[in-house]
Amino acid sequence: MIEYYRGAYGANLLTRWHGSCLVKAFIPGAFSVALYFILWFFDPTPQQEVSHLSHPYAVGVLVSSVSFLIIFRANYGYQRYWEACTTVHHLMSKWMDCAIFIGVFHLQSDHYKDMRPPNFFDYSYLNDQNLTRDRESIPPPLEEEVCNNLCSPTSVVSERSIEMGLSHAEGGAELRRRRYEKSIHSTKNTIRDSSRDTIDRAHDQTRLFGPGRLDGGWGKMYPNDINGNPTATYYDIKKFGKDASRIPPSEPLDKRGFASTKGGRTPSLFLQELTHLASLLCAVALTTLRNDLDDVESPLGVYTPGQKWPEVDPHYLSKDVRRQAYEQGPAMRNIRYLLGIDQTKHSRTIYNAARPMLVIGGVSDNEIAFLQRARGPSAKTQLVWNWISDLIIREHHSGTLGNVGPPIISRVIQFLSDGMLYYNHARKIMFTPFPFPHAQLSAFFVLMMVLAIPLLMVQYANEPWLGTILTFLTVTCLSGLHEVARELENPFRNAPNDVPLCTLLAFYNEALITMFSGHHPDAYWNESDIIKKKMSRDKAMNGVKEEGHEVGALEIPTLSTDSSDSVDEGNVAVKKLFVENTDALPQSVDSLEELKRLIEKQEEKIKQLQDRVQKKGLV
Repeated sequence: MIEYYRGAYGANLLTRWHGSCLVKAFIPGAFSVALYFILWFFDPTPQQEVSHLSHPYAVGVLVSSVSFLIIFRANYGYQRYWEACTTVHHLMSKWMDCAIFIGVFHLQSDHYKDMRPPNFFDYSYLNDQNLTRDRESIPPPLEEEVCNNLCSPTSVVSERSIEMGLSHAEGGAELRRRRYEKSIHSTKNTIRDSSRDTIDRAHDQTRLFGPGRLDGGWGKMYPNDINGNPTATYYDIKKFGKDASRIPPSEPLDKRGFASTKGGRTPSLFLQELTHLASLLCAVALTTLRNDLDDVESPLGVYTPGQKWPEVDPHYLSKDVRRQAYEQGPAMRNIRYLLGIDQTKHSRTIYNAARPMLVIGGVSDNEIAFLQRARGPSAKTQLVWNWISDLIIREHHSGTLGNVGPPIISRVIQFLSDGMLYYNHARKIMFTPFPFPHAQLSAFFVLMMVLAIPLLMVQYANEPWLGTILTFLTVTCLSGLHEVARELENPFRNAPNDVPLCTLLAFYNEALITMFSGHHPDAYWNESDIIKKKMSRDKAMNGVKEEGHEVGALEIPTLSTDSSDSVDEGNVAVKKLFVENTDALPQSVDSLEELKRLIEKQEEKIKQLQDRVQKKGLV
């Protein structure tokens, strides 16, 4: 596929030769111009005295008919190209759905119960606490300001921000901060700073939102290594201690992403096998779409997570890859393309071998032996389909997928089947060419127009320069549309105007690797003190009944009049006071002022109790 950008009036598109149907159409256009000059200068009959055509309608009917014929083929060529793009994305989407669902079910098995985040179902009473799950909050004084900014298309910072002391420069700085700190892409300008979340939480203490776990929970699955240090998979938590899963790494992100073993552990073996087979299934399918001949080589390669994306446009391949993909130099390659002799069986084999389909984990010799034994493109793809289906059913029976019911598993198998359905749709486009009768008819009349257009221009163009221009443009237009149809009718073979299968497979592989990420980093809200703070505050202030015991304000116990036991009784009463009212003491508070107020209140109660104990002892 040729990538291009929108230049001034599309003039930048005119400089590309390889893959251009316009340049191909120049050849019949130039031949038609040469024929026009022959008819003009060597016709013995003066054009002003005798005309072979009394009216242009005769040739006009021919031009209109041929135009309809060619446009019809070009339209169906485009439909075949677009359908090929659609089917490839559909089959990849279906197989991706299957793999992701199986990976999610796998994390629900009993083997991973230690790393599971809390469930909202088990904490349904939190719905009564007026908590939120907002990831960010805006300070109350700024809420009106944000509304003004959203409603004002002409100003980034409204008059309200100026009244609050915020300048236009500060408003612009805030936008730049979000550009770098909240970008979904990691670039050299993005800032990995977790302090912003702390600031946001300080504005609104009603959010059910903890610090989370940046290891996806794998640190809870693998708490220790041989030396007793915490370990994970893609996240290195050894050097940060028990709070390591909450600290963003200071070094740049690992290019291997979730497939990294920087934390000291490898991903789950089942997930590794699942991603490999899902990647192999897609790679074999796309390989057979690109080349379905059994007597030519179609190699598979090893995909390394985080590697550079394969080039969409073959023109931008590295020199080493171009040297392997093309036997000729750039000049000869362009000439062969213009003559239409570049897509031979031998040249396609060399090109495909230089750009193999890459598989996560590579391909074993045993897998290659089985794939070579399967005969035909559909059989090879079906073989890998059988492997991944066998893995899913076998592991399901052993309990790997948790307590997921058989109807759900059958739905996952249906995703695999849907992917095969779209694969066969793509095979239909690849194996069945555009109907030969129509292709032959189109080619014949395009050649006839090369002869008919000069004759028409000789009869009705009084100036040779005008006839030359009209002849060249008309023939180039018709033959160009014909070449467009020929380029698009087989979108898996005709490089560089083919579907970028290598790049799409790389996208697919990286999406599969996200199965190694574990759980959502913000799902571990039970480790936050916000829940305890909110519940404790409500118990202390409102007297919440819990398990039949009403927790209210601290009450001073009544002491006996026996002076000999009054001191001991007082001490026991103080201890009992703290034991019985532990739940009433908030484990965390909203602010320092509230903490100070609660402490003073409790100190006053304790002081009163101690005074009574001392009085009893003196008496």
